[in-house]
Amino acid sequence: MLSPERQIGSSSAGLLWSCDGCWVEEPASLSSNLHDMQSLVLALVFLSVVFVGSAGAGDWTTRQDGRFGFSYSYPADLFGEIEGERPSFHYFQSPGTQAKFLVGAWDNERGGTPSEFKQWMLTHADGYQDITYQPRGRSWFVLSGHRGDQIYYEKTIFSCGGRIVNVLAIAYPEAQRDRFDPVVERMEDYFKSGRRCD
Repeated sequence: MLSPERQIGSSSAGLLWSCDGCWVEEPASLSSNLHDMQSLVLALVFLSVVFVGSAGAGDWTTRQDGRFGFSYSYPADLFGEIEGERPSFHYFQSPGTQAKFLVGAWDNERGGTPSEFKQWMLTHADGYQDITYQPRGRSWFVLSGHRGDQIYYEKTIFSCGGRIVNVLAIAYPEAQRDRFDPVVERMEDYFKSGRRCD
């Protein structure tokens, strides 16, 4: 299991991530095509943190990304935006806790498919051993399950004929699932890929 203190760095082949002292580097043969995918996986696994606070009804904010056009909604009384590693992602944290979620997108320049990306995640990233929910469609998939005492939910949508990859990821403690499952469901419902494909 990846620790919250996981280090992120870079190498000549791309980004690296560590899991309790082990370093995994993306395969050189996939480097060009999966560079951004690995960065995403780093951020997704990073979300296995303690989620404390109220997720009840409150003010929700809906935003649209200026570059890729995806839209997302979140409870504004629970999350505030923070700085993150990648400019094409939006990172959020719950004040006073380690709870985080992210949304983002990137250009799929080499044309990887949803099934290829999913398989790459399952093969090269830690934290996907206990998947309990994984629906999929022609241009999207979801991975959800447990990482220790955390529940994670990650949705990936390929848009613009597969040229853009859009991602929403969030994690929360299983002990709080009755409180946070409805929040995740609403966030997933409002997460839409961009319609601008020029």
